[in-house]
Amino acid sequence: MAIDIRPVTKDIKIRIPEDLHSEPVISQLISHYGVTVNIVSATLGVNAGSGWFHLSLKGTQAQIQTAIAYLNDLDIEIWEDNSESNTAL
Repeated sequence: MAIDIRPVTKDIKIRIPEDLHSEPVISQLISHYGVTVNIVSATLGVNAGSGWFHLSLKGTQAQIQTAIAYLNDLDIEIWEDNSESNTAL
């Protein structure tokens, strides 16, 4: 069976708890999991508690799945937008 390498785009919203503000969470998605990350919107401030991000992830299905698994491993809350699963032609 062939590996599907077609790029897909997945929109997610995440809540990064205050104790992870010093961690390079979004940078890790790019450098370790190979996804392209577009920050659609965000709310994060000093002493503001949790940070909220609306991200658009682009990569292969496998890259996106492993990136989301990484976020789950950090216990980051994730809301996936399942209505948009765009595939580039």
